Amino acid sequence: MPIIRKLEIENLSQLSGEELDEFINGLPAGEESISKLLDFIEDELFESECNHSLRHAMRYMMEKRLDFPRLTAWLNENGGYCDCKVMQYIAPHWRERFGDD
Repeated sequence: MPIIRKLEIENLSQLSGEELDEFINGLPAGEESISKLLDFIEDELFESECNHSLRHAMRYMMEKRLDFPRLTAWLNENGGYCDCKVMQYIAPHWRERFGDD
């Protein structure tokens, strides 16, 4: 039976103090940048369906000159293989912890 690894983002609500600081410092972009990325993806998906790629996320990262390879890897590692999966697997945990601006 394969071992199912818990996604890093799923542990976010349980982190505090130094663990939370370490998580935030290890992010591929700042807390505000990731929050704005999630907002952008959500707005774009409201207008069009997901094509099962990171099309909207990639456009945002390129426009804002974010660390594209590192941020894309982080999204993928946390289940965000496409825009709709970012909203399904990452956004709820992120917004539970950091709020929904």
